[in-house]
Amino acid sequence: MANVEVVKKSSFNFDPWVVIGKKSHILQSRCTQPLQCGLSDKENSPIYSTSLCDFCLFEKELKLPQLPEMTFASNCVRLEHDKGFGIEFNALDALKFVDSKNDVMKVAIAEAWQESRLDDSKIKDVVKPFDWTYGTHYKGTLFGNKEVYKITPTEERIDVEKLKVKSKILFYEDIILFEDELADNGTAQCSVKISALAASPDLERIMPDSFFILLRYFLRVDNLLVRIIDTRIYYEVGKNYLLREHMAKENKIKDLTVSSALLCNPQDLWDHLATASSEYDKIEF
Repeated sequence: MANVEVVKKSSFNFDPWVVIGKKSHILQSRCTQPLQCGLSDKENSPIYSTSLCDFCLFEKELKLPQLPEMTFASNCVRLEHDKGFGIEFNALDALKFVDSKNDVMKVAIAEAWQESRLDDSKIKDVVKPFDWTYGTHYKGTLFGNKEVYKITPTEERIDVEKLKVKSKILFYEDIILFEDELADNGTAQCSVKISALAASPDLERIMPDSFFILLRYFLRVDNLLVRIIDTRIYYEVGKNYLLREHMAKENKIKDLTVSSALLCNPQDLWDHLATASSEYDKIEF
């Protein structure tokens, strides 16, 4: 009998949106339903691929030689609009953006570690024929009725200062999609946070005012570099659109003048990094 997966689910109604968060255990290392998955994988099978267990689904959909040490297959944040569309953040779609054939870090890693006089075996243990840092420019998965929304570039920006104003948090989730310790040579993590905020913590009748989503990929390769790729989504009551900002920042560690503790804190490290790329768009509905 297949193992029954326990999923912790939370939700918040934010008219016209519903926010859903899901958390579960790490993806298992082998198939949990061999008979059913075996039938599903055959051509012309009456059993659809959705019948695959999570392990087999990831094996089928991804071409990666290996997955992150901690992959949370069922974890997600989902934003549903009552017009029949929305956006979701999940590990499978995030990992689809990882380069499965080229080790984009190979040259930089080898040169940096050789300069540090580390032995060749250390380099060989980490360097692999794919992006073993699991770098992803994932911006979320749009779903549903494409006729009721459109995406256009915009000059409008998320008001960061407004987000800093003390507000009552009506709903909050912090969910990890995947994480890897890079063979004890750093860390790579992809996570998503969502906050639903009230207009003011002082109102007697607190009403939702806005929500903010932060999808963050954070990479630290010891003695080499740090990289942060953020997707930020903001919605304000009364507006007929979402603002989405996608930005990548990075620096070589030798070029940074920050404490070693800050290298483990992407929230505070963000302002110290150089911008590598940025995209700004508006999802109108």
